[in-house]
Amino acid sequence: MTDDKKPLCFTCLYRDVRPETGVGDSLIYCIKKERVIRPKLQCELFFKSTEKTKEQLKASMYGTFSEEEEG
Repeated sequence: MTDDKKPLCFTCLYRDVRPETGVGDSLIYCIKKERVIRPKLQCELFFKSTEKTKEQLKASMYGTFSEEEEG
């Protein structure tokens, strides 16, 4: 595989990287699809994983400290 054909799932926001999921290097647990999948070159759910998008996902799932203090 060439560099321009790397599977997108390795850089996707919805990839669960926790070791306790028990999947190997060739499989990925997708938290959006809620299933184990093989890395894909194309995916309609792909969302690039960056520090900013990770923080936004965590905030949408768990809220923020300021919201909890107000409520």
